[in-house]
Amino acid sequence: MLVDPTLTRPHVAYALGRPLGSAVSRNRLRRRLREILASHESSMTPGWYLFGADAPALSMSFAQLSDAVPALAVRASSRNLTRRDGAR
Repeated sequence: MLVDPTLTRPHVAYALGRPLGSAVSRNRLRRRLREILASHESSMTPGWYLFGADAPALSMSFAQLSDAVPALAVRASSRNLTRRDGAR
């Protein structure tokens, strides 16, 4: 995650490569992540996010992903803000 004060909303990309599984599996996971992040967009710090996943994410339910992903986004943005403030 990279904080960008010039942005008004979060911009999200996904890194879900072939080792994760079939194209169908990767696309299903990408759609789930997109839906989850869209519903939490207002609580996310504006900036650039890159989400990746390991194979266990494919077997997680939508509810499990819904619990895990927003917490990861908040943790990533708070770590980035801390590093950014400490570098000044």
